[in-house]
Amino acid sequence: MMSLNNEFEVTGNWLFKHRSFLPLIIVPFLFYCLLTPVNNFYNTLFYAGLVVSLLGECVRIFTIAFVPAGTSGRNTKQQLATSLNQTGIYSTVRHPLYLGNFFMFLGPFIFTGNIYGIIILILAFWIYYERIMIAEEAYLIKSFGVEYENWSSITPAFIPNIFLYSPINSKFSLKKVLEREYSGICGIFAIFTILLAFRNYFFNFHPIISLTWSVIFISNIFVYIILRTLKKIRRRKSN
Repeated sequence: MMSLNNEFEVTGNWLFKHRSFLPLIIVPFLFYCLLTPVNNFYNTLFYAGLVVSLLGECVRIFTIAFVPAGTSGRNTKQQLATSLNQTGIYSTVRHPLYLGNFFMFLGPFIFTGNIYGIIILILAFWIYYERIMIAEEAYLIKSFGVEYENWSSITPAFIPNIFLYSPINSKFSLKKVLEREYSGICGIFAIFTILLAFRNYFFNFHPIISLTWSVIFISNIFVYIILRTLKKIRRRKSN
């Protein structure tokens, strides 16, 4: 029999490997929650949810733009880290990328106006990412030992403490942001446009999609295609 910590670590490693698509399981529930009538608060909830999701993306951008090589990789097969980042946003919270993910997931549920859906999302996120964080921290303890334990003893796991902020020496890298976060940025506008169209269609609101959001959606698709194509070209040249 495994101890509970070991069991969480094994489960967390499995969730880590499949974290790119497993969260999509909650999408049907999101559309179900969107059927909740919220009277005259549709527009307010839409923009509130969009702002929250963009806040989450900003947290991810701030993390990735300054992070040095060897930390916070997008590897999915196993845990990898050659250095321990303790400055910048990592001086205020141990898992800033997952904090960003939380706000990105929370935004669409705020748009639904379904309080029970929001509560279920928070609980599901907690259970899901807690195990991933346990697995990651078990790996980091093995890799960095006392250095990690000393840092983690004063740095919160998920809720940032801005008073602990320590400046980072590296410069903002727009290249890293465009290469790693273009799908997240474009995805936010895509999902909110789709949710908006679905809600308007279900409740017989017209137009289904306004001209403004039609332009945003089409522009978003073009930006995604361009950035993805450029990324593939760079990969081919590097190989």
